[in-house]
Amino acid sequence: MDRLRQLSPGRPAAMFLKALLLAAFALPALAADVVNIGVLAMRGPDKALSMWSATAAYLGQALPDQRFRIVPLGFDDVRLAVRQGRVDFVLSNSSYYVELESHYGVSAVATLKNRFDGGPGFSQFGGVIFTRADRGDIRAVGDLRSRVVAAVDASSFGGWLAGWREMKRLGVDPERDLRRLYFAHTHDAVVYAVRDGHADAGIVRTDTLERMAAEGRIKLSDYFVLNRQPAAEFPLLLSTALYPEWPLAKLRQVPDDLAVRVAIALMQMPADAPAARAAQITGWTLPLNYQPVHDALKELRIGPYEHLRRLTAAEVLAQYGQWLALAAMLSLAILATVVYVGRINRRLRQNQQQLEELNAGLETRVGERTAEVASLLEREHFLRGVVEMVADVNQILITAGSMEEMLKACCDRLVAHGDYRFAWVGLAVDGRQEVAARSYGAAEFIRSVALAGDHGPAVDAVAGNRTVVEADLAERAPDLAKAGGRGLIALPLREDAFSAPLGVLGVLTARQRGFDAEEVAMLEQLAGDIGFAIHAFGQRKETRRLQQERIHNYEETILSLVDMIEKRDTYTAGHTRRVAYYCEMIATRMGRSPEEIEKLKRAAILHDIGKIAIPDAVLLKPGKLTALEYDLIKQHAEEGYRTLTGIEMYRELAEIMRYHHERLDGSGYPHGLTDGQIPLLARIMAVADAFDAMTTNRIYKPRKEVPVALDELRQMAGEQFDAEVVEAACAVLGEVQPPSVSDQLPKTALERQRFAYFFDDQLTGVHNASYLQLMLRNGLPTRYGHAYAVLLRDFADLNDSAGWAAGNSALAGFAATLTEAYPEAVVFRVMGDDFVLLAGRPLDLDGTRLKAASPLAGTPVEVEVRQLDPHGSDREYLQELL
Repeated sequence: MDRLRQLSPGRPAAMFLKALLLAAFALPALAADVVNIGVLAMRGPDKALSMWSATAAYLGQALPDQRFRIVPLGFDDVRLAVRQGRVDFVLSNSSYYVELESHYGVSAVATLKNRFDGGPGFSQFGGVIFTRADRGDIRAVGDLRSRVVAAVDASSFGGWLAGWREMKRLGVDPERDLRRLYFAHTHDAVVYAVRDGHADAGIVRTDTLERMAAEGRIKLSDYFVLNRQPAAEFPLLLSTALYPEWPLAKLRQVPDDLAVRVAIALMQMPADAPAARAAQITGWTLPLNYQPVHDALKELRIGPYEHLRRLTAAEVLAQYGQWLALAAMLSLAILATVVYVGRINRRLRQNQQQLEELNAGLETRVGERTAEVASLLEREHFLRGVVEMVADVNQILITAGSMEEMLKACCDRLVAHGDYRFAWVGLAVDGRQEVAARSYGAAEFIRSVALAGDHGPAVDAVAGNRTVVEADLAERAPDLAKAGGRGLIALPLREDAFSAPLGVLGVLTARQRGFDAEEVAMLEQLAGDIGFAIHAFGQRKETRRLQQERIHNYEETILSLVDMIEKRDTYTAGHTRRVAYYCEMIATRMGRSPEEIEKLKRAAILHDIGKIAIPDAVLLKPGKLTALEYDLIKQHAEEGYRTLTGIEMYRELAEIMRYHHERLDGSGYPHGLTDGQIPLLARIMAVADAFDAMTTNRIYKPRKEVPVALDELRQMAGEQFDAEVVEAACAVLGEVQPPSVSDQLPKTALERQRFAYFFDDQLTGVHNASYLQLMLRNGLPTRYGHAYAVLLRDFADLNDSAGWAAGNSALAGFAATLTEAYPEAVVFRVMGDDFVLLAGRPLDLDGTRLKAASPLAGTPVEVEVRQLDPHGSDREYLQELL
């Protein structure tokens, strides 16, 4: 059998050995380059990413040896993510922190300071119990009896628990007095439920109503706050007591030095930093005292104090009945023994020595039984942990997106079990009985599991298609035995019980007694599940390969068509890709299916293909079009449709792109369709196309800022553009970065030819005054900080004396002298016989030297040079030269 080979050839050896050595000490090591920060997404994952991604970037700049990533977590995901160690830090509400601290040993490193209305920030929050302002029948908490109340989530502190505690204090028991309580899962949904009459009242955390009002979603005057609390230094609406704000907490496996560096970086964050503004905070402070949260959870008997609620007499009997029965039996046995001994003593006092020996034997048996019971309890606890681990691994098998991700997550979860030191997966190569190292332990462990040569537990497990347990590690792997290893198991991974092994799962345990029979049975079942999942991924991979082959051919055709457009007009290339990207963002926001989104993206890439039929003089004109030229441009939508509709695979795309210039009010082209006649995907493309046109620089028109462009779209919503599409666009396009054009100078050979046609002076070859006028109107780039006017005095006398032909020759020669002497400058001909130079550094221009070096030498023309400030007071003078 061939030597075992590693299955991850792409990973550098040094990094692989480092990961193996870290796992060798059973520490859930952090990745050296990625730190995952789990964030409770109380307003949805998109909002969480938009708020906290800047904080991850800020930490990455402050700690350049680490990369930070935001992981949005739903209310139901936080505990599982912490338990599985999928995140390194967690930012969640205060009750979650208290629970995670109690169960998983997380510890706070900083507390955020909330931002509101430009104030210095505050580190406390609470709950708001509210109803609609027009509900005159609800003005106090007591009025909520027999009402429908909406809250955020059963684990949301500000959006439920703080309000629950306050209601109980005021004599309203939600579990008994409310007609119905339901959870809407986001704070925004609770507010809308009250607004729309689905609930009589709602409970959200403080600042929710104010922020939604600031975003234009609601009006504060439409709502009434119950049990409103005055707080002199707390500016927000409040119905409950105040509690410490959300903490950022580290998991136990995070090194203390990294946690300290993260805490220091956060506390040094300025209040006006982009990360602080994006997160709507003013920074961070030292961890606060979370005892008030403990008190609240204890009073409600939930979270770490849930046992106070559950321990009724019946439940105690149900949970501990067997141990109580055992204790009763032991007590009865002891009582019977005492009675028996008493009788023996009364009857056989003469045989005292025999009685003492009997008592000693009884004590020994009781001690042995007690030890046996303790051993059974320990074993039950251990097997319960194995069952929990198997359940987590099965969840990983169901949810993993790739086989690599699945195998690594499975091994990581196995290692997270307290008694398992290392876990490893190997896969059979090319159907041979050969095992390759895929993960996730130390190099010494891999050598021990799959020894070089023809033997070893892993090799034997694959060759014999059976489970191999190695109990004596002292002789086979002394280093592992010294490190605490007590047993090694190798299990074949199979599609089913009758199939050849696909690979092997190896586990090293530190448990003194090695592997139990029940434990081996559960691991064999788990290996079967993993083998089935590997087979499923293999089938999926082959299916994807065939699909990718078809898609590749499809893509090549599309990209060839796009390349035709790019070679024609370089502006269109960037425009089509941006429109496709904007279409994808808008359609995703609107909840369109992945198939529709993909179709829309491809149509967007091709939406301007009809411009192939437009003459160059119109298509490439770097200025505003005449009415006739605009009529020609409008033909591109119909021409593109005719081009693509004859190709079967593009007919659906052709229907979408045909109508991307139609408007709801009938003012569009090519057919003047109105609302109801325009397909939805074409409406989305119309908004994306218009947004890119507004936010992109043109030679004849400066771009608009993103907020201005979005405001214009809102103004045209319902008239030219679909209102729902505009709403989605405004929600997702606010943070995009349109391309910025630093100047209007040509970059490619095609652009230089186009500029020569439109903006080069035919006599001198330098740029003409029209181009300088466009640059001034659109704003001179800041890098051109120096300008010079070169004035040819008395040039008319030269024309009169030598003739126009000689004058033209001298003027062209002087222009050539300028461009040759100052190649880094941009030269313009103005006022017939004068010139303007723009440069990024000061130029040594001297009129006398210029004249002497040019064809003007010996003529009556005088060369005058004026230095100008193009961005200051001389801007008007430059306009006068035009």
